[in-house]
Amino acid sequence: MSLGNNIYIKSMENIVKSYPCGLRVIVRPMPNYKSVCTSVHVGVGSRNEERFEFGLAHVVEHMLFKGTKTRSCEQIAQTLSNLGVQYNAYTSNTATCFHTKGLLTNLDDCCDVLSDMYFNLQFSDDDFRREIEVIRQEIVQVDDNPKHALGDLTMENYFKGTKYEHPVQGTEKSVKSFKPQMVHDFIKKHYVAEKTILSFAGDITMEQVERVVKKYWLNRYKEYRAKPVVATFSGQVHEAAPTIAKRKKKIGQQNVAVVFPACNVVSSDKYVFAFIHGILSGDMSSRLFSSVREKLGLVYSIHGGFDLFDIGGYYFIWFSCTPKNTQKVLDTIAEEIEKMTAEGVTEEEMQRIRNNRRSHRLFEIEDVERTNQRNATQLWELGAIETAEQYLTKIDKVRAENVLEVAKKYLDLDKIQINVVGNPQSFHKMCKKVVKSG
Repeated sequence: MSLGNNIYIKSMENIVKSYPCGLRVIVRPMPNYKSVCTSVHVGVGSRNEERFEFGLAHVVEHMLFKGTKTRSCEQIAQTLSNLGVQYNAYTSNTATCFHTKGLLTNLDDCCDVLSDMYFNLQFSDDDFRREIEVIRQEIVQVDDNPKHALGDLTMENYFKGTKYEHPVQGTEKSVKSFKPQMVHDFIKKHYVAEKTILSFAGDITMEQVERVVKKYWLNRYKEYRAKPVVATFSGQVHEAAPTIAKRKKKIGQQNVAVVFPACNVVSSDKYVFAFIHGILSGDMSSRLFSSVREKLGLVYSIHGGFDLFDIGGYYFIWFSCTPKNTQKVLDTIAEEIEKMTAEGVTEEEMQRIRNNRRSHRLFEIEDVERTNQRNATQLWELGAIETAEQYLTKIDKVRAENVLEVAKKYLDLDKIQINVVGNPQSFHKMCKKVVKSG
């Protein structure tokens, strides 16, 4: 397929198959690569937790590696490491995933271990107590990093009162309250076929995948029948009230996030936000990097991004600086926002972002692990996989007038939140253009 400017890529087909038990499988054959990525993607994350379970999905992820009925924690690690297989796991707001990357010759070993962890978790009370302490150390480590702490504060402040308010890792207090049986109950409730996606990418065929899926998963679901759980969207979008949230830390700088309401993850406005983000806060050629760092010398780093979910999302601009510079940075951000919503963007800026998005998306195709994770995430969160061709076609259709329209719709200085981690001095001087009450 052609994507303009003499750039061509060969379409590589994603194969998606659903089984009567509700299990879904994605295969992305990539015959020019040597590696095979295998992931077990379970549709349960922090957004699925009850109030008394905050952080439990993340605890379960940790406990999956503590042992099974036939393997100890050390045997899980040694089986994979001895083969040269890379393995890891993560928990997000929306899902839990544990995954491997190895050669095709390692496929059976990887699937054997992953399915054993999925079906046969077993650990002692001492294992549980030790891992809770490990997780407590992780929580403290995350909170000690001001940028990570700011990310948690931003989610908490923007999504207050919703299923996205609490941090994925939980709190020290919440994880200390957990009992071993809660892990088993959580797995019994959520680690079911209809919430599970097996994703494969790399040097592999559908026939090879079907063999291991049948051997290691379907044999456990012989009598089980269910329909896959698919993404649903209410159409309502959460919009937070304008506020300033502060978290004091004894550090030299203030870490600041200026947050604007945005669309949800299925809105077509997200393609326009790629241009807003790129032009305003994307990289060293962005307007804010040029004005705040290069012209004024107020910061070392300033950038942005957007986080979108089923109930809505936000666009943020992040920077860190010493307290005496904060006010001027906020003033400059306000000026750049007002300029974009009044004058729009240039065609030169539009073409730069088109080129940037095209390169970034095509580079991702060369990453087997990233491709594998993207496919599973999109199938779970969106109900379908968006190919590179589909994405870039939508990006190519965005025009400067679309950017101006969406900027006016969302970049309202009267509706923003400001979140700050660091030294709280000088907040009494917060820019009136940026927030009217603080």
